[in-house]
Amino acid sequence: MAILGKIREKSIVLILVIGMALFAFVISGVFDGAGAMSQEPVAIIGDEKVNIEQYSRRVDAVERNTGMTNVRAVNTVWDQIVTEYSFNQLQEELGLDVGRSHVENFIANAPGFRQDSRFQNALGEFDVVAFTDFINDSKRNNPEMYRQWQLQEESIQSSISKQLYTTMIRAGIYHTAFDGKAAHALENDKISISYVKVPYSSIPDSLVTITNRDIKKYINTHSADFEVEESRAIRFVVFNENASVEDNLAIENELKKLLEPQVIFNEVSRSEETLASFSQTDNVQEFIAEYSEVPYTDTYQTKAQLGTYANTLFELKEGEVFGPYKDGSQFKLSRMMDIDRGGSVKARHILLAYAGSQSASGDVTRTKAAARQEAYRVLRLVRAKGADFAELARTYSDGPSKNRGGDLGFFRRGDMVEAFNDYAFANPIGATGVVETDFGFHIIEIQEKEDVVLVASVVKKIVPSEATSNEVFRTATEFEIESKKNGFITAAESSGFDPRTAANLSLMEESIPGLGAQRTIVKWAFEDETKLNDIKRFDLLGGGYVVAELTETTAAGTLSVEDAQNRVQPILLHDKKHELLVSNYGDNASLKNLSEDYGQTISTSSAINAAAGSIAGAGTEPFVVGSGFSLQMNETSGLIKGKQGVFVLEVDLFEEATPLRSYEGYSSLLSEEVINRLRPLIDEVIRDQYEVVDNRFDYF
Repeated sequence: MAILGKIREKSIVLILVIGMALFAFVISGVFDGAGAMSQEPVAIIGDEKVNIEQYSRRVDAVERNTGMTNVRAVNTVWDQIVTEYSFNQLQEELGLDVGRSHVENFIANAPGFRQDSRFQNALGEFDVVAFTDFINDSKRNNPEMYRQWQLQEESIQSSISKQLYTTMIRAGIYHTAFDGKAAHALENDKISISYVKVPYSSIPDSLVTITNRDIKKYINTHSADFEVEESRAIRFVVFNENASVEDNLAIENELKKLLEPQVIFNEVSRSEETLASFSQTDNVQEFIAEYSEVPYTDTYQTKAQLGTYANTLFELKEGEVFGPYKDGSQFKLSRMMDIDRGGSVKARHILLAYAGSQSASGDVTRTKAAARQEAYRVLRLVRAKGADFAELARTYSDGPSKNRGGDLGFFRRGDMVEAFNDYAFANPIGATGVVETDFGFHIIEIQEKEDVVLVASVVKKIVPSEATSNEVFRTATEFEIESKKNGFITAAESSGFDPRTAANLSLMEESIPGLGAQRTIVKWAFEDETKLNDIKRFDLLGGGYVVAELTETTAAGTLSVEDAQNRVQPILLHDKKHELLVSNYGDNASLKNLSEDYGQTISTSSAINAAAGSIAGAGTEPFVVGSGFSLQMNETSGLIKGKQGVFVLEVDLFEEATPLRSYEGYSSLLSEEVINRLRPLIDEVIRDQYEVVDNRFDYF
């Protein structure tokens, strides 16, 4: 309380300081011409600038439509906008023109637009005039909707352009008959081999030496594989604001008081009044509105929905009260309001729709009479001995649940249309029958029934008291001060805290392992003012505090020898062990001496094809298999460096593929495979065409 009191004492001064700072900021903007127009763009992509206003609109739309957090939306929009702006410039350079007719054709064929009744004529067909009128009306009367359409239109234009570009790429991909013949051979030429594999693990690491110079040379040779983004590492201690034992007891006692009538003094009448207890009150909803932190709900629940104390609650008589009891992060006082026996039904159905029935697809052509006749025929199949309802549903049903075997799960009274509802709740488990609704004819099977109850609860959330919160604040603040004075690790050890770490935090990261979404901490770690070993206390979004220390800063560029060592060393070990064997054996390596020297079995593998690259008993070894296809019959290979070990092999048999009259099928398949591999890379290739300046950190 003392700490908070001091803060409150300083609040007036703090407000004045902030006010003066804001005034200075505004005045400086007036006199130096600063403002929205002088802001740095959030991105520069090639020759195009993206201002923060248009970027933020895109971010807001993504947040609204997807429920993403702000930073996730920011990063999603970034990928979209870099691709779009890059492609727009490429499109201009290539002369790809997307006109109004392209957009109209796209919209007319898109199901979302085509099936929207607002854009259809009397025949139910898409009407471009009706659509245009709708957009013009939005422009005049609903600016927000019109802005959303503009964003969508931009996306459509980009999509069409991308299709045109992809079509051009596809047109440039061609494989000859010679390519097809080679592909056929890769799949169908076969060899049988004898081989010895010396696993790398069987050669002691002590026999080879790997120096920092070797690692550095490898990194330089494969530099693209070791490029890293700018990153930060922190360590931190968390101080959670958890309710104490005393806090829990106080909340529980608060609810206990509601079990008995309460005498209060009425200031208006100047007399004492007695308030009814929770079990006695005639107005449960009003009582809950007065005392509960969670509003009253008239939703019936099953045992599974009621949680730990479900059995106890189900045994209550109407009007009876149970509690207080702890349910997760809440204390509850519950009163039984009603019990509905069999009030939840699990059923499955087979729907036979007819032409004109509600939600029937255009594929349904049967008449209503034909649907009724078919429904009773299927009912007989359902009732037949050994019938599989789920399979019959998948075969005959026109409903969306057909792929689930007609399963509808559990539902309550009133959830289904009236006729369906009446049958489900009036009939026993196992009953089957036909019911007619506006959707068609339903063959229904009742599978299970559950009792449901209506329970009214006074709920108090378990939250720390002010005293507990003050104590957590004091502890976190003291640790921050001590850390800055004596060092983070020393302070943690003396206080008995166990620090956690988070490495490789990127510039636009939001979440920190062990903390969740804490963008403020990430931003602090990357700010120019933050230096190595700086320490700061932060408020956690969910309550509580964290004290963090910046422990490492990594600049964008190539990994150091030290950081890359764990990745490179196993690769170099394999290389060095292969070189060792080559040095020891020269050209004299054979199946026999390698087998004897390293205690390895001479194994065989038959019908190996180059496309699969797999050897029985050795796994996938494409380079080893490829080497085998380069040998003559009974020729012994040299020492081959494989993925799992060093190999020596001999070809025992070569089976050439049967020639085909035409290799066109293989040629076409090759082209299709290339296109499929290229498709996810197109955006990446387009983005790489233009220099990108990323200023997101300044705004988010």
